[in-house]
Amino acid sequence: MKQGFFSYFQLFKDRVASSSRLLLRNVVILIVIFVCAALAVAFGTFLVMRRGQPEVAVPKVTGNDLIESLIILQKKNLRAVIDPRYFSDYPKNTVVEQEPKPGSIVREKKDIKLIVSKGPIISIVEDYTGMTITFVQNRLQEIFSFQGKTIRIGNVTYVASEYAEGTIVGQFPPPNTPITNVDTIDLIISKGREIHLFQLKDYTGEKVEVVMQELALRGVLVHVITEEILDPSMNGLIISQDPLPETVVRRNDTVTFNVGYLPSEEEKEKLYARVLNFDVPPDLEEASIRIVVKDRIGEREIYNADNTGGDTISVPFKSYSNTTVYIYVDNGLFEMRKME
Repeated sequence: MKQGFFSYFQLFKDRVASSSRLLLRNVVILIVIFVCAALAVAFGTFLVMRRGQPEVAVPKVTGNDLIESLIILQKKNLRAVIDPRYFSDYPKNTVVEQEPKPGSIVREKKDIKLIVSKGPIISIVEDYTGMTITFVQNRLQEIFSFQGKTIRIGNVTYVASEYAEGTIVGQFPPPNTPITNVDTIDLIISKGREIHLFQLKDYTGEKVEVVMQELALRGVLVHVITEEILDPSMNGLIISQDPLPETVVRRNDTVTFNVGYLPSEEEKEKLYARVLNFDVPPDLEEASIRIVVKDRIGEREIYNADNTGGDTISVPFKSYSNTTVYIYVDNGLFEMRKME
């Protein structure tokens, strides 16, 4: 009986040992297969990483328009990095230089640096007639901030005119003025058509320069008579007016103000807000009108536009005493006016 038990135990022991060896062998085989697969994936990844993106030759885009250059680079699967600069010899949006150079072999998706012209450096005041005040604000920021100079919009005057509301119809300094000593640009902006009749209010006690500017917007002429005063608080203020308040006036009418000035101020030249009214000859079907003013600070253009016969032009402007106004019709001097 005892011998039989040991026989069964030995048989069980042999089978367990045999199964363990088989299991161990299978585990080892699985580990080897896993390691080989991992090595194969790693080697494949290494080959892909080593090869990288396909190689292409960098095309030549210098001298081309920026949009055209971007299309060319896009077709080659290359990316553009734009560096805008001012150039006097290259039109705006022209590619001046590129890096890497044309013909260089690079991989796709490589960054190609493009130096692009922003046009010539601005050294004179541009012509903003026909533009909007938003355009001028953006333009001044664009061109002058880069050049290390700050020029901003100064006084903005709104006038009634035949031009669309919001359109710039005049500016000071005029176009082509060197920007060396220019810090602000005054703009005259159209507010569309306006009723020509209005009622005067009582202007006594107000600053004459402010009132002159207000009346200039209505096309009303202003005549100033100086009165010597001793009270400094009344210097430059309106003492009386003619016509009286509540009088109805119209375009081209004249309002006279008696203005107080201290003796020391009365002799000085003053900067006046004025308005020039001109009726285009009705017998002309179409005419180019140009108006130039000249005073002690020089000659400047305040109006330049095409008009039809019978048009009425009203242009507010600033000038010192003893101003001469030249009105040109179709490039010929039509009229000359003197303003004290």
